[in-house]
Amino acid sequence: MGALGPFGPAPRLGVGVSGGPHSLALAILADRWARRRGGDVLALVADHGLRVESAAEAAHVAAMLAGRGIGARVLALGLGAGPGMQERARAARLAALSAAAAAAGRPWLLLGHHRGDQAETLLFRALRGSGAAGLAAMAPVRDAGAALLLRPLLGVAPAALEAVLAEAGVDPVRDPSNLDPRFARVRLRAALADPAGTGDGIAALAAAAAAFGARRERTEAEVARRLAAAAEIRPEGFAWVDPVALGQDAAGFAALAGLVALVGGAEFA
Repeated sequence: MGALGPFGPAPRLGVGVSGGPHSLALAILADRWARRRGGDVLALVADHGLRVESAAEAAHVAAMLAGRGIGARVLALGLGAGPGMQERARAARLAALSAAAAAAGRPWLLLGHHRGDQAETLLFRALRGSGAAGLAAMAPVRDAGAALLLRPLLGVAPAALEAVLAEAGVDPVRDPSNLDPRFARVRLRAALADPAGTGDGIAALAAAAAAFGARRERTEAEVARRLAAAAEIRPEGFAWVDPVALGQDAAGFAALAGLVALVGGAEFA
C-alpha cells in the first residue's frame, strides 16, 4: 500500500469482494492495514445474478465478513446471460463497485488481482495483438471515475493469498465459471498452471508486464507534458490543439489519440 498512497489519517477503503480466495484475503489484509491507521474497510460484494446460488453466496460472504468486524454490503447487478458474459460482468461489476465506494465516502477501491492475474492479462492481450501499452497489463493505480482503483496485490503469488485465508480459518466461495473452458481467460489460466509449484513462468510474465508498465508510465508522463503545453478542452465540447507543440512523434500521436478518445467518449484511445 505504501507505493499507492498517500492516504492521510484514518483511511476509509472500499474493497471489491467476490467471495473467492484472493479477494477475501485482500479484505482481511486491507482491514488489518486500515485499522492500524485508525481507518476502516467496507467490503462490497457483487452478486452478478448469473447463477441460482449467487444471491445466497453473496449474503454468506457478507455475513462471514461482518462476523470478523468488517463492514459489508451486497450489490445486486442482475445481469442476464448472453454473448460476452465475462466482459459484461467485469464492466458492470467495476461500475457498481466504484459507484458504491464513492457513495459511502470511500475514495479508494481495492481489487484483489494478483501476480497470476497479471500474467494472464499480458498473455490475453498479446494474443489479441495489443501494443506496448496493452502489454503493460493492469495498472496498480487507475482512475475509475467515481473512485481511485488500487491493486495492491499485483506482485503477490496467489498461493500466498490462499495461505492468508488458511491462517485466518476462512473458507472461500469457488465460482464454477472460473473453471469453464468456454472462456478464453479460463483456458489461459489452465495453460499457465504450474504443477511443479515454482511459479517461474508466471513470475517472468508478470515481470514483463511490470517492465511494459514502467514504459507506459514514462509515456503517460510525456503525454501529460505535451497536452499541458499544446492542448485545451473548450467548453463548447471540442479540443483545441497546437500541432507543432504537440509533435509528430510517438508521444504526440498518443496525446492526440487520448484527446480523440476524451472528446468522443471512448473507453480506450
